[in-house]
Amino acid sequence: MRRIPESVIDEVLSRADIADVVGSYVSLKPKGSNLWGLCPFHDEKTPSFSVNPAKGIYWCFGACQKGGNAIKFIMEIEGLNYPQAIRFLADKYGVRVPEEAVSEEEEKLKEKKKRVSAILSEAAKFYYLSYQDTEIGKPAREYAAKRGLDKATLDHFGIGYSPKTWDSLYNLIKSKGYTDEEMLDSGIFKRSETNNKVHDMFRGRLMFPIFDAMGNIIAFGGRALGDGHPKYINSPDSLVYKKQNHFYALNFAKKEKSNQLIVVEGYMDAIAMHRAGFRNTVASLGTAFTEAQLRLCSRYANEVIFFFDADNAGQNAAIRAIEMMTGYLRKLSGVDIRIKIAKVPDGKDPDGYIKENGVESFRKIVEHAQYVDEYLLERAYNDNYSDEKGLDKGRYQEDVLRYASWINDEIMRSSMAGVAAGYLGANPEAVFKRINAVRDANIKNQSESSARTIVRTRRDDLSARNSQMPDEIMINVGAEPDKAISEPEEVNDSASEEELNLLAYAIALGDSLMDETIVGRTDLLRPADFAGDTMKTLVKELIGILDRSGTVSYARMADFFSQVTINGTEAENVMLAYYDKAENEKNIEVKRDLYLNYLFKIRISVCEKEEKRILNLYQSATAEERVILQKNLSAISDYKNKINIALGRL
Repeated sequence: MRRIPESVIDEVLSRADIADVVGSYVSLKPKGSNLWGLCPFHDEKTPSFSVNPAKGIYWCFGACQKGGNAIKFIMEIEGLNYPQAIRFLADKYGVRVPEEAVSEEEEKLKEKKKRVSAILSEAAKFYYLSYQDTEIGKPAREYAAKRGLDKATLDHFGIGYSPKTWDSLYNLIKSKGYTDEEMLDSGIFKRSETNNKVHDMFRGRLMFPIFDAMGNIIAFGGRALGDGHPKYINSPDSLVYKKQNHFYALNFAKKEKSNQLIVVEGYMDAIAMHRAGFRNTVASLGTAFTEAQLRLCSRYANEVIFFFDADNAGQNAAIRAIEMMTGYLRKLSGVDIRIKIAKVPDGKDPDGYIKENGVESFRKIVEHAQYVDEYLLERAYNDNYSDEKGLDKGRYQEDVLRYASWINDEIMRSSMAGVAAGYLGANPEAVFKRINAVRDANIKNQSESSARTIVRTRRDDLSARNSQMPDEIMINVGAEPDKAISEPEEVNDSASEEELNLLAYAIALGDSLMDETIVGRTDLLRPADFAGDTMKTLVKELIGILDRSGTVSYARMADFFSQVTINGTEAENVMLAYYDKAENEKNIEVKRDLYLNYLFKIRISVCEKEEKRILNLYQSATAEERVILQKNLSAISDYKNKINIALGRL
């Protein structure tokens, strides 16, 4: 059974204006009856991404050909599953989402995550008490004192200590009834390759609990005391933790309700920043900065200041992050977020600089953070200048062209061209033209690469979808859960032209389909009017929507189209063209007549097939059976005549 009632999904889609939903991520401009922008799902230079407010759908006419309704868009852009996307939109548009019974598998997963979360909470208590222990925690307290961590800071961030033992935490968690597999699922235990036993992953380290935005413990970071290696060990991805989707200290930073977030690289830097009053600071979690993290930033702020380590590795990480972020923001043109880069003098990290120079001095560093175009221009110059040889103009030009091509704002690119032209002794317009040429070439290359990846993905997805119909649409509308349609080993996804047109016109009729003065009760399409499994299922879903709300929309049906194929092609690709043709007919009577024309022709065809089947049976039937078959033939003939008469009146 589906977790969220169908009536709630209907309400979410009715309230979630597609232009508003997509416009939060993509800059849209009107052209005809649609809105257009750059596709957020693949790289492109010319807008091919269309939003149709009337239909409640979006569609990319470019390489990726992604399309669907508001729910599908949020799933794609936010990386959420179906129920999560519905809740995301429900929260935004004020729709209450009640819970329904979930499947046994979902219930097991939920319980599994609950137990993993409990293990992590027990571990946090264990590490905290170990730190406080007079003997066990002595090395950690001495280290903390050297780093200037007072009790208030330690308590605020829940910092603890993992003893130098292999099984202290393991034995504690085991005594509380948790299994080895559950402990391994938590990400803070390992299985030995030599004796196959499970043991503690963190030993002899200062422990930093990692919380999600809601304040739940999801992982840990452990720092070596002194100069031990590796300096940091972090929890791997687990059942409840994906490091690319989180920040350290975001649960505290979001409470500041600032329009600015500061992103640093380490736990200690984040803690030092909070102690110094910069409580809008978060830290990345031992991974290259990701699109998901940038999207997370945009939820809480419209300006992000990044601090990268001053060494070569840190500065190279800054370049990679800028390239990723500018590329991502080019696609998500509706996301309004400014990016700045801050540099700590003398190669120090924020923690060390604040201790040596004080808070006010550091505040000036934050205030003088550079916008990305300024930072990149400075990098291009500094990386290619030496006191002995001066500026290497060839390499400087290469770097400027590459860096400036990343910048989305045309005015910024023009400004960068003007600065670079001064050093190169060139015409600013010529430099600007070269920058744009590099930019166009990059976008083209990325688009072609993206298109190749999309083709491979679509081919694999299509193969999977042909082999099995997903649970989400295998619901027998109006039946009890245990009477759901079984999943056939091979789904018949065939559909004729008449069938496709009939379904399209049924959707286009909307609430008129339930108006008996327009469409008679016996003229409502039925699953039996269709031959293929996919079409039967889609019609069942359509009837279910009509039963609940009295109308149907393409946006609602797009949910189901995205799950299946028709004639070996993605259903959303097939149905959009047929629906467009049906929707373009504005006269309701003409639209109704076309709907009935397809319906009657299909029913006549069904009657003729049944007549042939009965005649085949007639040859070998007994006398009694022939009487019954003759009655059936007569009934079919009468019914077919009635349909022919109705067809002739259209």
